[in-house]
This record gives sequence, structure tokens and C-alpha cells, in this order.
Amino acid sequence: MKFALKSLALAAAVIAAGAANAAAVTGAIGQAVVVTDPGGSGRQAELKLLSGGGALAFSAGSGYNGTDPNTIGGLIGALNVGKVTIEGVGGASVQETVQTDDFGDEVRVGSVATASVVSLTADDQTGQVLSVASTGGALQVGTRISGTLTGGTASVTNLRFDLANKLVYADLVGTKAAVGTNAAVNYDLPNTALWTIDNISGPTTIPPVALLAADPVAALQASGFTYLGKVDGVDSFSSTNVISGLRVTTAGFNFFRDSLGLLSTGVNALNAVNADAQGWGTVTSTLTFTAREVTAVPEASTYAMLSVGLLVVGGALRARRRAQ
Repeated sequence: MKFALKSLALAAAVIAAGAANAAAVTGAIGQAVVVTDPGGSGRQAELKLLSGGGALAFSAGSGYNGTDPNTIGGLIGALNVGKVTIEGVGGASVQETVQTDDFGDEVRVGSVATASVVSLTADDQTGQVLSVASTGGALQVGTRISGTLTGGTASVTNLRFDLANKLVYADLVGTKAAVGTNAAVNYDLPNTALWTIDNISGPTTIPPVALLAADPVAALQASGFTYLGKVDGVDSFSSTNVISGLRVTTAGFNFFRDSLGLLSTGVNALNAVNADAQGWGTVTSTLTFTAREVTAVPEASTYAMLSVGLLVVGGALRARRRAQ
């Protein structure tokens, strides 16, 4: 029986190899992502992203007391030094708040850019959300201030939050304004690592074991998701993640410095942002999705693997009978 048992083990390994290839799968709004039970049962669950949004709140500095605009710092303080304006682009929006200082002047103390989520990428066996992508972004515009900046524009759009590696990528497009006889300079840096991430709170894994549980609603709630009821007869859920402590990369810092034409005062103000406990800001992301178990239909390759395994076993048994 030793030979037969070894053959059975080999067949099992061959079959398992065809079913154990985990992959990253991406689903846009309205598209399904299928995850498979890593336990080998063959059961599968379908996730469908219904909607999503992210709000990036630029940091006001850890020293800001909430009432005195003179204590403002962080990225908002740096933007105020350069009198840089912010506007939403590509469908994103920007909302700003101001306070009046002791001289009766309005001072910007808050800026929040809101954009729509367009897709998520997950591991099809563990259910870990690997990345979330959004569309649109913010355009920063600065004009010449002696000693601070020479002026220009810096656009940050199409953010992709790589949750697995704690990085934020973005399309960066900027133009440094012409200065004297020096012509304007354009910058185009697609899919560039812009920020690192200090912390991520909230659920970042949609575990197949919960999706396939006897009571998936209770299991997903226990995993940190909020039950929203049924959508077209399918259970729907939401999750909220807070991504905090954004720290600009060297490539990101150089982009802002060059595009806005930052001079010594502007560079110093921007350098101070990374050193602050809040970094560049915090993103609050919310996703809504439906989840249900679906009938697993083995792929042709799986059937082929199964046939090979059975042939191996059959051949081993025949050889053993002839040897007896």
C-alpha cells in the first residue's frame, strides 16, 4: 500500500496545485470580485462594490487649538504661507473653512478634498483589500511671493491607496511658471508614490470564512463591517477606514517644490509638514458592497488536473495488482 498511498498523495498535490493559485482581482463599481474558500472546499463568495468615497483632510498641525487661527500649522499652514489656492478637479470637490484672526482677516484653517472611489483590488483567497483607487483630485495654484515661491500649478489626481504596502500613488502634473527669461517648465509623473502611510484603522480584510459562514451577516459584523440591509435581495455592508499620518516621499516633495517654484521660505514650510505628528493629513474612506455565496463551477484546468490525478492513482493501482 505504500506505493498507492504515495500516488494518492501525489494526485492530491497535483489537484491542490490547480486550486491554490491565489491572485489579486480588481472590481470596479458594479463589478463582482469572487473570493474562494482557502480551506479547499471549493465554495466561493461574490463581492460587488456599490459605491465609495474618500475625504482627504489636509493637516492643520498638532499645535492648532481649534479656535485661534494663529496656531494653525501643518499642510494648511504651509499653504497659507505661500497663499496657495486649492480647487477640485476631475469630479472631486474641495471644501474649506476659515476663521477670523485678531486683525479681522480671514485665515484658512481647514481644507477637505472629496473624491469618488472607482475600484478595489482584493486577494481572491484571503479577502484582504490590497488597494483602493479613486478618481479626480485637487489642483494647487500659487503666484509669486518674494522669498517664498515663484509660482506655478500642481495637480494631484487619481489616488491609489496601496493598503498592503502603506503607500499612496497619484498622477502628478505641474507647471512651474516662467520667470524672467526662463521659460515655464512642465512636469508629468503618472502613478508616482506620493505619500507613505503611518496608520490604517478599520477593517481591511473581507474574510471568505465570514462570507461563507452559516450567518454571514453576524460574521461580517464581528469583522468590523456595518450591515445595511438588502440591495436587490443581496445583503449589503459598509466599511470605514481612516488612513492617517501621510508622509510625502522624496519624489512627491520634489514635485511640489519644482511645480510651485518654492524658494527658501516655501521649502522650509513644506519640510515642517512631514515633521509634524499629523503629517500631510488624514483620509477617511467609506465603501459599500454586497456579498453573497455563489455556486463554484470548476474551470477546465481544474478538471484536467483532476483527470491527471485520477490517472496517476489508477496507474499505480494497476501496477500494484500486476506485481502481486
